[in-house]
Amino acid sequence: MLKEGVTPTTTEVEVLRHGSSITRVAVEEHLYAVTAPVELLRDIQIVDTPGTNAIMREHEVITSRFVPRADLVLFVTSADRPFTETERAFLGRIRDWGKKVVVAINKVDILEREDEVAEVVAFVARHATELLGTAPEVFAVSARLALRRSSASRGCGAAAASRRSSASSPRRSTRRAGCA
Repeated sequence: MLKEGVTPTTTEVEVLRHGSSITRVAVEEHLYAVTAPVELLRDIQIVDTPGTNAIMREHEVITSRFVPRADLVLFVTSADRPFTETERAFLGRIRDWGKKVVVAINKVDILEREDEVAEVVAFVARHATELLGTAPEVFAVSARLALRRSSASRGCGAAAASRRSSASSPRRSTRRAGCA
């Protein structure tokens, strides 16, 4: 529903809400309401922001203006550059705003071994805990593998993608999906 790519694509704050069709309407400067017929959105609204670790400084300003309105922050960092100085500084601001934080480490599919995933998770968890004063939930994920899984048929290929993505989670279930 939202633009994505290998370079920054989110330039405005977009609030995803439930609706009978997919729409995108300007609400105020740098803020859009996006509706979609997705059941999950009946219970929650999901906000996509431009982020803080891009070359375009205006993106951080736009994000900074919106985050104080959020109930919970899903703070996403990358396995290839976990917990950068820019991210650390912004997470400090989120702490000052008193927001509950959940951390997602994306791109864990680029790591070759489970011990590398564990090392990155431990690194991010340690530094986030030191900064926040409390241990946030930390999840290792692969958006690429999840996207492949959601767009693939429910055959063995999808089960393999699902297993690889869920195997990256530090609090993963040991139950494995099988092919029938």
